Parts: sequence; C-alpha cells; structure tokens
Amino acid sequence: MQRIFTQLLAATAVVALFATIALSSAAVALAQEKDSLQAKSDKTGTNPVNFQRDLRFYNEYTELNTPSGFDGNQNVTTVEFRTPFANGKWQWRVRGRYSSFDVDENGAGGLNVSESGLGDVDMRFLTVPILNMAKRQAWAFGLEVFLDTASEDVLGSGTTSLGPQAFYVKFLPRGLFAPGLQYKFSIDEDTGRSDTDQFLIDLNYLLMGKDKTSWFFTDPQIVIDNETNEEYAIVDLEWGWMMAKWKPELKGHSFYVRPMFAIGADRPVDYSVEIGYKIVGF
Repeated sequence: MQRIFTQLLAATAVVALFATIALSSAAVALAQEKDSLQAKSDKTGTNPVNFQRDLRFYNEYTELNTPSGFDGNQNVTTVEFRTPFANGKWQWRVRGRYSSFDVDENGAGGLNVSESGLGDVDMRFLTVPILNMAKRQAWAFGLEVFLDTASEDVLGSGTTSLGPQAFYVKFLPRGLFAPGLQYKFSIDEDTGRSDTDQFLIDLNYLLMGKDKTSWFFTDPQIVIDNETNEEYAIVDLEWGWMMAKWKPELKGHSFYVRPMFAIGADRPVDYSVEIGYKIVGF
C-alpha cells in the first residue's frame, strides 16, 4: 500500500511538472520580468533561478558512518555543467563523477573493500513559471534524472531514478531563502539492489557579503527514506569568494569551501569537506 501511495505521489508530481511547461510557454510578460532577474553582473552562481552558463569542479571527502569496528570513507570528484535553453526559460544541468570508496575492518585479517572508478551521472531540467519581482518571490519546478552509470556497485546507487522537485524562492535584501521539496523514486534497479523511495526537504539560505564578492550559504536537508524507514538530516555550510576581488581578469571565477555534518542514528555519513571552483557566465 505504501509503495502504491508513493507511486501516486510521483505521478502527481510529474503531471505538475508538465503543467508548468504550459504555464511558462503562455506567460509572455513573465519572460521580461525574468530577464531583469538574470542580471549578467551576478557571477556568483548562487542564485538558483538566474540561468547562466557555468562550469563547476569540486571534490568532496566524506567520512562514512560505518558499524563499530570499521573505518570507511569516500572521495568524489564532480564535474558539473549548467546552461539555459528555450530562450532562457529553462536550465539544463548535468553532473558526472569519479569516485573512490574504502571500508576497512580494524584488526588483522579484517574485511577490506577498496574500489575506484566512474560514479552515477545525473541531470536536471528546471524552469521558473512564477516570478513576481514586486513581491520579490518566485516558484521553480524541475525534474532530475539519476542514471545508473557507476563502474562498480559500491560507487553508485544501482538504480535509475526520477526526482520531481519544487522550491519557493524569497529574495532578501542581501540574499535569498529557498525551501524545496523533492520526491525521488527508482524506475529500474539492478538485481539485489534496493528501490529508491525518498522525500528530500531542503531549506536553502544565502547571505551575500556587503561587497557582493563573498557569500555564506547553508542547506539543511531532511531525508525521509520510505524504503528503509530511515530518517536523518544533512547540514551544509558554505563560504565562497569571487576571485576578481584579487585578479580582475578572473571575473566570473570563484571558489568555495563547504563542510558538512549529518545528524541522526540512521545517517549514512558522519561529515564531509567539499572544495569547489566555478566559472559563471562564459
């Protein structure tokens, strides 16, 4: 019964997604408002509804929450590309990963799993059919596609999944608040791998520096896993800087540091540190 219920929710979300396509194509006046939002002077890449072409490279080291007596970690290098299309009304994002995974049982003769290779690839289609700059708010809707492309089982989920999502954006004097909801479900699984059936609740908050060349970003995320009956939270804390502050010819280039920690007995990880580099508006 629970599986049927979640599948119905997924179908409803997908229908809502395609309804937004009709809304965005019909809203001619909205496109003009959206153009004003996408000021080319903003090269931070922190505004989720400012669709500019950008390229990102980042590496995340994660300490896994392994059973007592084990040590485990994962290191993932990601290349991400984003670009607007359909006259700037949509954005396409794609991410590819190279991952290494190590789990060791303490003591002589213990279990040792060490693999490295390509990880899963995912892509997202995002649009902003509702934008009201007078009230400084917007609604965005998207669909993520998670592909089962990992070269080794431990480097990926073992499923092909879809993730309809929606989030609200409230523009603040020096940043924004963007809570969002996503339902992620698998449509195909490798033999012996569990289904994907999750709700993801995000509470994105961005605070820009007074000089607009630095920022603080945080994304507390709540994960509700219906397949495993597990719940936990992940909290990201990001500090970023525009490089043109020190070298003017690097306009659009920035870097950031993002530590993360997880909360809850069911958490799959303990903490991580991500370091990233972005080129926006090229």
